[in-house]
Amino acid sequence: MKFAAIVLIAYVFSKPVKAQAGSAPNGYYPAGYSGATFTGVVEKTEGDPKQVNLVYTKGNKTERFEGRLEADCVWKSKDGAMHSFTPLQVPKDTVLTVFYMGSAKKSNGDKTTQHSVIAISLAEINGKKIPEDQRAVISCSAVPLADFKAFH
Repeated sequence: MKFAAIVLIAYVFSKPVKAQAGSAPNGYYPAGYSGATFTGVVEKTEGDPKQVNLVYTKGNKTERFEGRLEADCVWKSKDGAMHSFTPLQVPKDTVLTVFYMGSAKKSNGDKTTQHSVIAISLAEINGKKIPEDQRAVISCSAVPLADFKAFH
């Protein structure tokens, strides 16, 4: 039993750490959301206003995220006015955290995962990191964010 515990601990700590992948803060999310997030630098895309492309680079390793907004991102300002935007309006090199749900699809015998972005949060503006407890989570979901979920 003790040996199995040591092997399990060694396995867990030998796995590479992916700093760009994370877990969502506690909050209200759509049913079925499991807390998956990805933080990276926005890569400009042309054409599809709902396409989100992020890249995370550390040293010589690069990981990419490609997803599609479920709906336009909307929020209410302090004065009560509603605002919306699409990824085409986000400046290149902005650091975003996307909250997403993945679904596996099979096409021509190949299995692919499609990411549906349900929310975003600015992680860095003009080179200055925003502390996690001060970040606003902006909904991009077609369904109400009604279910409270605790991830931490």
